[in-house]
Amino acid sequence: MTRGRVAAGFLLTVLLLPSLTAVAHAAGLELTDGVLLFLAATVGVALLGGLWPALLAAVGGFLLLNYFFTAPVRSLDVNTGQGALALTVFVLVALAVSWIVDLAARRLRQADDAAAEAHILAAVAGGVLAGPDPLAGLLSELRELFGLESVALLERRGAGWAVVAGAPAAPLDDDAVLPLADDGLMLSFRGRDLDRNEQRIAAAFGAQAAVALRQQRLTMAAEGDRVRSALLTAVSHDLRTPLASAKAAVAGLRSDEVHFDEDDRRELLATADESLDRLGGLLANLLDMSRLQAGALAVRLTDVGLEDAVAPALDELGEPGRRVRVRLGDGLDAVRADPGLLDRVLVNVVGNALRYSPDGRPPEITAGVAGDRVELRVIDHGPGIPPGDRERVFQAFQRLGDRDNHTGVGLGLALSRGLVEAMDGTLIPEDTPGGGLTMVLTLPKGTT
Repeated sequence: MTRGRVAAGFLLTVLLLPSLTAVAHAAGLELTDGVLLFLAATVGVALLGGLWPALLAAVGGFLLLNYFFTAPVRSLDVNTGQGALALTVFVLVALAVSWIVDLAARRLRQADDAAAEAHILAAVAGGVLAGPDPLAGLLSELRELFGLESVALLERRGAGWAVVAGAPAAPLDDDAVLPLADDGLMLSFRGRDLDRNEQRIAAAFGAQAAVALRQQRLTMAAEGDRVRSALLTAVSHDLRTPLASAKAAVAGLRSDEVHFDEDDRRELLATADESLDRLGGLLANLLDMSRLQAGALAVRLTDVGLEDAVAPALDELGEPGRRVRVRLGDGLDAVRADPGLLDRVLVNVVGNALRYSPDGRPPEITAGVAGDRVELRVIDHGPGIPPGDRERVFQAFQRLGDRDNHTGVGLGLALSRGLVEAMDGTLIPEDTPGGGLTMVLTLPKGTT
């Protein structure tokens, strides 16, 4: 029972028993009638306020019945066995009824609490756990459910505790933490104390959060294994191919058994140079991707003019880059970017467009302003990418529609998006009117 209902039960007892006594005395009721009347009042008090107000009603009813309805009246003495028996039965029945009513109310409350918990946990299992980030969803749902300021999942690290998910609720104290079944984890709250029922629900959330944490780590481990496996595959093929070409060219030049004229020597040197350039590009992409995933990539933002960024990138692409059509317009705002990272992005994106552009229709580069950002569009007229596969091209080691052995390890676009996002930009694919793919690179305007 809530405190309000208990207080109401005591108030009803104090007001109802004297009123019933006056009504019964004025009506000239006998002892047996009075017993039934006061027993009904005791049951009503028990239903409203629970056990303790009902006990007061039983004791008060016993005293009033004894004083006003049992001979000798207006005295607490009992002269007849029948009167004593009636009063005794009344007290026992009143106490039993009060206890049963209070027990039923407690059981009903427990059933309601269990139903509410089941409903909450079912909603969590059906919604939050199926979301993209179950762990964060669980903690957010728990915080909103109990109106807390913050909820965090803590993990034991040595002699202390570290936050693995959620917002920390420091400083930690015994009233603000809830140990979980897993000894190495606990929940931390900030906002208010939880009662026993709320702690039971929070513990159920915590158990699900522990499962979500383990699943998250297993997924990350599996992703790491997949990346390592793909990297080994890439090293065994994509990196060895240009290395083998360069080695063959150099070995031919050093050979004393074959005589090469000047044109042959220049061709072999060009092959070695091209192969080593391709090898250097692949290694640079791998190193940049590893730094990006480790969060160790240094980003130094400055104002960069697009014409100053596009031209060096096209020069780096060599002869194919000279075929790209560039239309940047006059008076275009500078962008806020890291010059070195922007160069890597442009080389990868434009190189990808060149690879899939048909003969006679080279890629185009255009630019424009959209609010406080500058959009650079790399447009090709190749086969394009189906909408359902567009996000896959931004995953490392994904290569859609390979046509030869020179497409690299599938890091170009994945790395490009990561580098652009590190510069607070976006890289989004769109359809090219008439067929093909347009990569839209968006960066903040410069400060000057």
